[in-house]
This record gives sequence, C-alpha cells and structure tokens, in this order.
Amino acid sequence: MKTKIFFIAGMMAMLLTCQTLQAQIKFGAHAAANLETQADLGQLWNNVDLYQGFLIGGFLEYNTNSKLSLQTEINYQKKGSKISSTFEGTESVLKREFDYLTVPVLVKINVHDAGLGDKCDLSLFTGPYMGFLTSAYSNLKTGNTTTRIDIDNQAEKTDWGAILGVGVSYKLNNGNAIIAELRYQMGLSKVDKQDPDLRNKGMGLTIGYRF
Repeated sequence: MKTKIFFIAGMMAMLLTCQTLQAQIKFGAHAAANLETQADLGQLWNNVDLYQGFLIGGFLEYNTNSKLSLQTEINYQKKGSKISSTFEGTESVLKREFDYLTVPVLVKINVHDAGLGDKCDLSLFTGPYMGFLTSAYSNLKTGNTTTRIDIDNQAEKTDWGAILGVGVSYKLNNGNAIIAELRYQMGLSKVDKQDPDLRNKGMGLTIGYRF
C-alpha cells in the first residue's frame, strides 16, 4: 500500500513541475460506463458476455499552446468478466470483479478546426496506464442463490496496458468545457495467476467537466 501511495505522489509531483515549463494547466473530473471482458493477449475482444464496469476519477491536462498536450489521471475503475450458461433449465451467471486504482498518462493531439463549430475541439489520444488492484471477487448466481468468493489471492496485484481514444470538448462561456470521449483499453499484463493468458480489455464512454 505504501508503494502505491509513493508512486502516485511521485507521479503527481513530477507532472506539477511542468508549471516551470510555462504549460497551461487545467484540471477536471470524469466518469465512464464501460463494457469489460478478459481475453487472451492477441485478442481485442472475445465472444463471452460483457461485464458492465465503470470509471470515476480526476485528471490534470498540460497544454503547451500547440496541438499537443499531456494528460494524467487518477481513477477508481471496476473491470472484470461475465459468463452466462444454462443447465437443465437453470441459468447461471459467473461474474469476476476486479477493482483497480489506475494512473494513465496520455498524449493528446488537439484539433481546433475540425468542422465541429467554433466551440468544439476534437482530440485523439493514446498512452500507457498502470493499475493497482484493490479487491477481486467472484460472484456466481445460480437461480436465486448468489455465492460471493474473495479471489484476491488469485489475482495479480498490478495491471498495465495501453489506451486509445477520441474525444470532443465543448467550450462553455465561462471558459470551462464539457468533454465526451470514446476509449478502448487493452491490458498487456496477466491478471489471473491461475490463467496467465487473460488480460483486461474494455471500451467505454467517458463524460467529464474541465475547469
């Protein structure tokens, strides 16, 4: 736990020093509804049911007065997988829920004249993320019975990978902005000690407010 705290504090301290580079710093909050799964490394997705995850957190954006900006975030994120099956008329649903504290660092290309109007900007972004596991559970629902098991000892404590996305920001009259983003997140590290082929994969819609 101390290592996680020191890592996050160090990341934030390093990025705050960008003020000395005369970068324009903005901050905001965002939340997302995600569709998650766990699949092999070479797969973008798989054919099992989709798990409904979410993200909530805050971000800092460093604008260098050009088309490029750097954004870092601290998010609480729920990932996982879902498998449904039916046996002798009884439906069973197995959900694996992994909760993370994630820290992405994204490079953004901002297009101010993308044909969306004077108040709208388009952005393309990509970058790595690092996730720290806070809890992991397996929930099996068979009929009206639900069994919840702590699988924290089976899960890897870290998760890292890459994020790709596109976003649109709408500038308000007070100088702030409303942001909508479509993100795809591909995990590159294994998440399960018993099944080393599984990686976190997710896609979602993020809505945020930038001050």
